[in-house]
Amino acid sequence: MPQSDQFAYYEVPREHIRPLKQRVAISFAILAILFLILVGRLVYLQLISHGDYVALSRDNRVQVVPVPPTRGHIYDRNGVLLAGNETAYRLAIIPKYVEDIDVLLAEVKKLVAVSDEEIVKFRRSLQFSNKHSAVVLKDFLLQDEVARIAVDRYKLPGVSIITDLHRVYESSIYTSHVVGTLSRIDQADLESLDRARYRGLQYIGKSGIELTSEEMLVGSSGHAQIETNAHGRKIRVLSHVSPTSGSDVYLSVDLDLQKFAYDALGDAVGALVALDPATGQVLAMVSKPSFDANQFGISGEREKRADLLTDEASPLLNRAVQGQYPPGSTIKPFLAFAGLDAGFGQRTVNCPGWFSLPGHSHKYRCWKSEGHGTVNMYDAIAQSCDVFFYVLARALGIDEMYYQLSKFGFGSLTGVELSYEKPGILPSREWKQWSRQEPWYEGETLITGIGQGAMLLSMLQLAHATSIIANKGYKFRPQLISKEIDIVTGEEFIREADLVEEIDVSKSYFDWVTKAMEEVVHGKRGTARRINEGIDYRIAGKTGTVQVIRRKQDEEFDLEATPKKFHPHGIFTAFAPANDPKIVVSVIVENGVGGSLIAPIAKEVIDYYLKMKPDSEPSKGDSFAIVSDR
Repeated sequence: MPQSDQFAYYEVPREHIRPLKQRVAISFAILAILFLILVGRLVYLQLISHGDYVALSRDNRVQVVPVPPTRGHIYDRNGVLLAGNETAYRLAIIPKYVEDIDVLLAEVKKLVAVSDEEIVKFRRSLQFSNKHSAVVLKDFLLQDEVARIAVDRYKLPGVSIITDLHRVYESSIYTSHVVGTLSRIDQADLESLDRARYRGLQYIGKSGIELTSEEMLVGSSGHAQIETNAHGRKIRVLSHVSPTSGSDVYLSVDLDLQKFAYDALGDAVGALVALDPATGQVLAMVSKPSFDANQFGISGEREKRADLLTDEASPLLNRAVQGQYPPGSTIKPFLAFAGLDAGFGQRTVNCPGWFSLPGHSHKYRCWKSEGHGTVNMYDAIAQSCDVFFYVLARALGIDEMYYQLSKFGFGSLTGVELSYEKPGILPSREWKQWSRQEPWYEGETLITGIGQGAMLLSMLQLAHATSIIANKGYKFRPQLISKEIDIVTGEEFIREADLVEEIDVSKSYFDWVTKAMEEVVHGKRGTARRINEGIDYRIAGKTGTVQVIRRKQDEEFDLEATPKKFHPHGIFTAFAPANDPKIVVSVIVENGVGGSLIAPIAKEVIDYYLKMKPDSEPSKGDSFAIVSDR
């Protein structure tokens, strides 16, 4: 057979080729588009959304949940609880499980009372939170609210109940300024704290011992790996790393004495500090008015907290360490040491009721307008003669006064464990030039000699300085913490007394000044003689008065016609027993008129501490006649 017969050739008509090419091109284009879609989806899944889907995949199986530590407790010196912890329930939402947050919130509000403020705070938190993390909607659920959420939880995707501990303060109205408060961790805190250690914690110490002992109290967070389903429901715990609990802190404060001192101040605005002179331990630290620290841990108390911040009486101010007051005549025993050094121990001065600098007509008055007559330094302390100390101050000069008074810690921080302690002011030439760009004048030296003018101190500083006299020159740092206990190991860390120094003053002077201070209380003309009745021990003390407003040269002060807010402050500082000091007390009452009226408060506190029971109800200031306004 010829080759041409074995193969048949067919020629496709030209008019049929074009449609065929079009169909191939269209098919190829469709395949290309599908391929690009596939590639694009892979890019989206593998590159753009890789992190989200990995997290989602992991979270559908395992969640790492922080386990916050138990905050350490705070106790008084006798083991009485001052700050502890209580179980709290918080309502939280995990955004990734929620399709419509508005619908969910509406359902939640049917079960639990949620305020508009809480919703605003929740929405704000959503903006800055990872969608895989629980965001708290409401703090401190009641038991019946927890029950209602638990019953309907199956229809509330993403909703969970977080069990937590919150701070509870016992006897808070008496101890809030010392123990302090907690507050929510803010952005400033986040920049400085160890985030791993604080993971899962919402609160941090903001004032008092809660702040200064934060490192000891807080502990360290642990974590748990929890297997969950796609709806965020817990299936089982895979692993658990326990948190480390914080240490317990024991204060030197005696709660019974603290309560007694607080009540002894009555309705007065002021402060009282009691120290153990042998160790520097703070036995009581009272500031009035006070506040309930529990208001700072409960979101529903926001209005009350706002009231505290705007209250004109400043209840948040710890007047014992932040209150800045001129010392008045309580400065005189400390200047007496400089006077003894300068040979004023036997010198007498005539007090006609006023003193003038040579060549000047201005009269610097004594509190006793008719004068004290001829007095020596011993009498001048007991009777609080201003004229004697005008003369002494002029003889010493401000430079020597500054040097001598600085030995007792005036113008310096005491070092007590409170971060907001103020140092006060011990004026000098350099201080005035630096602060006011003005020279020092001799008249300022005179008024500094009676504790007026620019000099400022706190009651803790005054008590600290008084304890140096009681200790015959030994200066101990005031301490609020007596010990810490590691509740994991049970190990105790005792805070030993911290002897700062033995000040450079002749030992013989301490007995002399102590006797003069005893005369203030037990002498026939002592300004605090009314408090020596009914006690079988001797008190060494000194009264003081601080003028609130200036009076004109020849103006007589009319107490009854003057509004109370312009009445002088009354101050008293003392230690007892005088021959074997066990306690130092310094107290101020704002607008309390005079130290002689304030001395009974200190006497009652001393008496209670020494006998461990009150002899009578705390004395009222107005039940005592004004013996002296010093």
